[in-house]
This record gives sequence, C-alpha cells and structure tokens, in this order.
Amino acid sequence: MGLPIQKAPQYKCELPISGIEVNYRPFLVKEQNHLLVARESEDAAAIFDAIMNLIKAVTEGKVDGSKLPLVDLEYLFLQIRTKSIGETAKVPLMCMKDECDGVGYVEMDLTKVAVDTTIMLDNKIQISEELMIELSPPSSELVYNVEGLDEVEMIKPILRGCMLRIYDEENIYEMSEFRDAEIDEFIENLTVPQFEKISEYFESMPSLKEEVEYKCDKCGEVSNNILQGLQSFF
Repeated sequence: MGLPIQKAPQYKCELPISGIEVNYRPFLVKEQNHLLVARESEDAAAIFDAIMNLIKAVTEGKVDGSKLPLVDLEYLFLQIRTKSIGETAKVPLMCMKDECDGVGYVEMDLTKVAVDTTIMLDNKIQISEELMIELSPPSSELVYNVEGLDEVEMIKPILRGCMLRIYDEENIYEMSEFRDAEIDEFIENLTVPQFEKISEYFESMPSLKEEVEYKCDKCGEVSNNILQGLQSFF
C-alpha cells in the first residue's frame, strides 16, 4: 500500500486586464524548488521559463502565462504565491541614503496589493479622421523578448505584437493577415502626433506595484520606495 497523497485545495481569481477567471491550486514543494533554483541562477530565461511552467502546472495546463498581458501574469503569480506560501512577505530594501549600505525591511500584506485599471486608456486609438487602430496589451512573452533593447529597437516588435486591426472608412484590416514588412512600413509612416497617441495607450498600462516606507537598520534613515513587477514579490 502506497503513502496517501494529499489533494491540493482549489482557488479562483479574475485577472484584472483580460477579465479571465482562472482556477488554480497552490504550488507544491517540488515546484517551489524549481522556481528557487531558477531564481538563484539569475538567468532571465530560466526564471521566465520556470514561472511559465509553474503557471501551467497549477492551472492544470489551462493557462499559458506567456500569452497573458504582463500585469495579468504578475497578478496571477502573486495570488498563487499568496495561497502557496502565505499572505505576508518580509521584503529587504537597500537604504536610499548616500554612502549607506544598510538594509531596511518592510512587512507586506500581499492580499492588499492591487492593480489600478482605471488609468487604462481605450484600446481603440483614433489616429486621424479616417484611421483607427485597435491594440492589445503587451503579452508577457513580448515584454520578455524586447527586454534589453533600447527604446528605438522596441517600437516595431511591440507594435507588431499589439496591433490587432486597423479601421478606415470602408475596411477592417486584420494585422494577422499581413507580413511584418507591411506592418513595419505602416509604422514608419505614422506621423509624430499619431505615434504619441499610440504611445499614451502603452504608458497607461497598469502594473503590479506598491509604495512602501521602511527604516534602515544601520543608519535609521526612513525611505520610501515602490515595489513593482514579479521580482519584487517573488
């Protein structure tokens, strides 16, 4: 007779951007070990793959984290982490005072970390009297792929990955039906004001972040900092 295997509890949450309801379980010891090994390697590709594998495992293969908008991925990971390890986390932060190498700690209630979606602009951007562009939020995979590129190099892959369709007075153009070279030509022929309108949409994307106050254990300096992104809540 084999040892009894516990059945993990099931939870659900609604993702803030896509509105998808996700069923998930806490991660197990073996899955946490894989995550920690990847984190200690400090290899960005290994960390990304470990998080994607974990999301797939705890949702029984029903969610592909790489296709989620980045903030949805961050939010889902935080919910899984909260149910797996605990609702609080003691986060170390470097002192902000010049020439001090001390560290302060903040005790965070992870259940109160929220995503403010009210700041998001409409994803249909009227760039002229005749043309409107429909965009999607950048996926976590797209953000990962452009990480490290300078701002100029990011423009085309981000827009190619986020442009869903273009509307004029008579037609709807599905971007999936056009070659990258054709889309790039369209992007290159945008006017500066049109590009700025599109940029405002991406700048309005919310993120998982929390402003915290902490005191340095070494010099006593009280500082404020913003924790943002997966790494802050890992």
